[in-house]
Amino acid sequence: MTKFAGSADSFIALPNELVIRVLHFCSYEEILRFAATSKRYRDAILNSVSLQLHIELEANGLEIIKGTWKGNTTYSLLLDELVRYRDAWLHLQFERPTEKTLWKRARMSIWELREGIYGMAFSSTSEVSLGLDSLQMVPIDLADAPDSITFWSNFHDFTYDSEQELVVLLSTDPDDNSRFAIKLCSATTGFVHPLAQKPTLIVQIDFQVPSPEDETQAFITEIMDNIVVARVATLVGLRYEIMAWNWKSGLLLGRIGSSCGTADFSFLDKNHLALLSTEKDGEDLRLVTLSLYSLSPRTCDRMPTDSYFCASEYACARPILTFEFPELGYLFAVDPERLFLRSDPVPGRVAYTKSAGFFHPTALTLNTTLTLIRPGTALPDGDFAQYRIFIRAASLLRYIPEPPCEESTIVIPWATWGIQATRWFLYDRVINYWLYWSFGSRFISVGERPLSGLCDLSVLDFHPPTIRRHGICDLVNSPATHYTPEQKERLRNIVTEGTGLTVEHPWSLERSDLVGSLPPLIAESIGADMPTIVTRGFSAPVESRLPYRVVTRPEFVPQCEDWLIDGDHIIGTNPVHHGFDAFERITVYKLRT
Repeated sequence: MTKFAGSADSFIALPNELVIRVLHFCSYEEILRFAATSKRYRDAILNSVSLQLHIELEANGLEIIKGTWKGNTTYSLLLDELVRYRDAWLHLQFERPTEKTLWKRARMSIWELREGIYGMAFSSTSEVSLGLDSLQMVPIDLADAPDSITFWSNFHDFTYDSEQELVVLLSTDPDDNSRFAIKLCSATTGFVHPLAQKPTLIVQIDFQVPSPEDETQAFITEIMDNIVVARVATLVGLRYEIMAWNWKSGLLLGRIGSSCGTADFSFLDKNHLALLSTEKDGEDLRLVTLSLYSLSPRTCDRMPTDSYFCASEYACARPILTFEFPELGYLFAVDPERLFLRSDPVPGRVAYTKSAGFFHPTALTLNTTLTLIRPGTALPDGDFAQYRIFIRAASLLRYIPEPPCEESTIVIPWATWGIQATRWFLYDRVINYWLYWSFGSRFISVGERPLSGLCDLSVLDFHPPTIRRHGICDLVNSPATHYTPEQKERLRNIVTEGTGLTVEHPWSLERSDLVGSLPPLIAESIGADMPTIVTRGFSAPVESRLPYRVVTRPEFVPQCEDWLIDGDHIIGTNPVHHGFDAFERITVYKLRT
């Protein structure tokens, strides 16, 4: 495309129809640059619905799921629906909220939220010590929930993929504390999934599998298309094993293990797994890295013919890339219980559905939690620092060599990659791994107001194309444009100090501004020219410049235990006006599209 753009004569003789066909092979940024070369091309691109849809999809990091088009769906309809979805997030436009009772509180339960479906696993008997045995799936948009499913054996962790009607169960072995099982079940029958050639995978590891009651985050399982990944970790001795399979064939795709450390993982795209890990430097966990591993099938040293896998018999995979984090100060170490890496939705899963389904082919933003402590202290105020770090996934992918090489690892220093690709925030809330605070490039934050029964709703977006395309509107339309010099200085301090998730932003509104059917919208775009610089816990100041946009509706949502984001919904769990009763409830706000 660059060659064409550099010479107008190359295209001047071509009809517009052919020009548009060629432009479909270009990135949206190249298309926009080409549109700026002449009025003819600008008008041709503006009048092409297919190119406008192409631009809108790529700018939002989305693709259309094949085979999901409904009836007489057209490009024009899809473009209109996608623009309304985009604008509803830009302006926090929601339908009237609904409240839903999910289920009766159980003594022991775990849950997940995926693609608009709540899944809660529970025990159908009083023998909770044996684990869980049932699953209730509740679509948040439907009035009635289907019947729960009871499985043929107990389990301790689960995940599901509703499109594939797959439930993955992970269970410990009561007769061998160094063994666990992964069972591949149907989400409709509870029995073996018909596509699983090896429906039960038995894994032997060389450390003791922790009790789920003692270590609630010991197990993590994830599904992406034909791949299932399981992690088992223990705080005793700081060991972990991560193994990936093709769940349909039972083929082992790879193993990642540690002799001493802790880690969390997330899918980056269809071909890569991201691993946030920490290892010891001396007596404490002080070395933090983010590594990328290939998920392509590889020849393992030993491929079993049955369903039994002894982890130590397989070589650990070598990362393609390792991104270094800043050096910790000598008094600080990483808290292994609060090192998290999340990215939702899983690449390829449904992100939004209307006349067709849309998905993110790659993760947009990695949401990480890094907690630093002074070893040997009881964590009084001032002796720890908890950071939320948002990482732009595209900035990592551009470092992958072509062709990828798994024989040696490329190490990227923090100063090379981290400053422009991340944004750091101090965070003082208790973080539960299972809470879904982010989706795509968006992160939800709700601030309570002590004198009001309502809370401020904020959504932060860390997708640079959004800031580039819509940040200028914030400068024109938001009340933030009327900041006093003192308010502007306070905003700069909040951004610089990384307190944007813990300190109220400095907009000033009269009480009368909050009266009406819809509270006002306050939007701010923070560019790379306004860095965040944090110091606590590190040997030198840590600078981050990833642009982001924060949009807030003050006094907009009720007080709830917590808030989640999923697709075109935000969800409040257990509204406080009910008190603590016998039922789990949610308040659901759906985008007005």
